[in-house]
Amino acid sequence: MYYSSGNYEAFARPRKPEGVDNKTAWIVGGGLAGLSAAVFLIRDGHMKGSRITLLERSSVSGGAMDGADVPEKGWVIRGNREMDDHFECLWDMFRSIPSLEIPDASVLDEMFWVNKDDPNFFLQRATINCGQDAHTDGKFGLCDKAQKELMTMFLATRKEMENKRINEVFTQEFFKTNFWMYWRTMFAFEEWHSALEMKLYLHRFVHHIDGFPDMSALKFTRYNQYESMILPMVSWLKDHGVVFRYGVEVTDVDFDIQPTRKQATRINWKEHGTAGGVDLGPDDLVFMTIGSLVDNSDEGDHHTAAKLNEGPAPAWDLWRRIAAKDPSFGHPDVFGSNIAQTKWESATVTTLDKRIPEYIQKITKRDPFSGKVVSGGIVTVKDSSWLMSWLVERQPHFKKQPKDQVVAWIYSLFVDRPGDFIKKPMQDCTGEEITQEWLYHMGVPVDAEISQKGCTSG
Repeated sequence: MYYSSGNYEAFARPRKPEGVDNKTAWIVGGGLAGLSAAVFLIRDGHMKGSRITLLERSSVSGGAMDGADVPEKGWVIRGNREMDDHFECLWDMFRSIPSLEIPDASVLDEMFWVNKDDPNFFLQRATINCGQDAHTDGKFGLCDKAQKELMTMFLATRKEMENKRINEVFTQEFFKTNFWMYWRTMFAFEEWHSALEMKLYLHRFVHHIDGFPDMSALKFTRYNQYESMILPMVSWLKDHGVVFRYGVEVTDVDFDIQPTRKQATRINWKEHGTAGGVDLGPDDLVFMTIGSLVDNSDEGDHHTAAKLNEGPAPAWDLWRRIAAKDPSFGHPDVFGSNIAQTKWESATVTTLDKRIPEYIQKITKRDPFSGKVVSGGIVTVKDSSWLMSWLVERQPHFKKQPKDQVVAWIYSLFVDRPGDFIKKPMQDCTGEEITQEWLYHMGVPVDAEISQKGCTSG
């Protein structure tokens, strides 16, 4: 959807491009970006679905927008997307994808109605002292100096922020504010991350400054985002004949590089371990997802810690090989070379003990079993050595989830620091130990049986 002066152009249908019936599309990566490319090729590009092939290394589509019932681990989601009114491209696409829940409605219709009837906001943003209200009280806490530093970043040119860390732009007065706590936990920012990236985020989300303290700006799906968003897309694409090839790891792309153009000439891959590929001509289009937040991610369980896998990393290695062919293909190591300062960890906890939801309700001030908004966004534990945040969305979070269970998602920014109850870094902890740390910070009495038998995690 393109906005210029109003919505004059927003809903006009594109004309069929000349020669599109002779073209084919190869999409590398089955995450949201790859699936979206296929949708727009069909809807706006008038390409037949049978001429689109999607190559995905894993066994399912969705990338980081996953969600599954994993044996011995329970319900597992690796991450969570926070959406708002101004995700123009996303909402434009989902107005064309039928809902799997509501007849004669789109995914956008379904999500709009859910959030209209049950608007998102939280009643407690942060805790201290084992589940007590941290009393952020919707305030930013920005002193004059911190406000000036924030405005300086906002008004700076991109060049002025390039190659700078956030802590090279702001002083300690800023880092002590509620604003920074809201910001860093919502967007997973560290003080040593890119100042330019933070500036771009400020520009992207400045319209939500009013709803930032209580997260009333956010929109969430009825169920997990895999079932509510990815599955409807995959269903629609399959109905249109798109070819999905799983177990295909794209290893390199060959190019014919000329002064005025760069044309992909071959995609090389390993399909279930066997080398292969396809030669490309002028009528072949290639769309690639290069680099991935969840590339090389590892899953622990209730009794096993997740392992840090430092390589090889297929999505990043693909980008590195492509980037080596021409400088204009980017610099992947700017983003993926410092694992120690970019790693993070999440955990999904499924409650099996009826006592635990009572503590969730005490903090969120909402019934977790109501089917409506619970936490309204992440709850940050301000005095957590891990800087832990946790989230409970509308329950059940999975369609087949038993009605007496609650699924909570936990993540921390300082995964290499010892915890407050569990004296180990989060990255060395089993799911049970992460659960113990979470329960401790919610004020649940120290009881090994609750964390051992009252939850499962992955």
